[in-house]
Amino acid sequence: MKNFISILFILCSFFVSAQTKNITSSEIRWKAYKTLKAESMSHDGTVKLKSGNLTFNGNELTGGNFIINMNTIDAEDMNENPKQKKFLENHLKSDDFFDVEKFPVTVFQIKSVKKINGKNYNYQIGGILIIKGISKNISFPVKVAQNNSVFTLTSAQFTFNRKHFGLKYNIFEDMLISNDVEMNVKIVAQ
Repeated sequence: MKNFISILFILCSFFVSAQTKNITSSEIRWKAYKTLKAESMSHDGTVKLKSGNLTFNGNELTGGNFIINMNTIDAEDMNENPKQKKFLENHLKSDDFFDVEKFPVTVFQIKSVKKINGKNYNYQIGGILIIKGISKNISFPVKVAQNNSVFTLTSAQFTFNRKHFGLKYNIFEDMLISNDVEMNVKIVAQ
């Protein structure tokens, strides 16, 4: 009986201290290159978070879930040329790439969290990235900082291979586009 009470106490303290914090603001940046990977042959911009949360046990990150609205793809590098900007954004939203009509959201679910002693980052997170209904595991370092009840998660730059998610264009044009898409994420939750 004593062991049962101890286990019950431990379980209750875990559930009492586990907290889900809703995301109140975010910045999700992307960058893609032609195969030469020159700055002059790249496009970059943002995409907006639809909803999400981070889970903490006390002050320690334990999980999270992010839903990204793919209809908000913004090619910021094209701001000076509105016609070309609109063309590129529509092209990225088309079935050549993200097919937002069929797949309006991308999802990232944090499945593992490991505390690390890095200079700039204090966690390695791993999770499942779901694009166009295709799930792949990815991991990357993040820094989690707390200011009172506000938590900020900032990622290191990380990449995903677009072809692993069916983001392919016609065979000739596709050969000119780098497979890797660079990402940087900053999330604020409270």
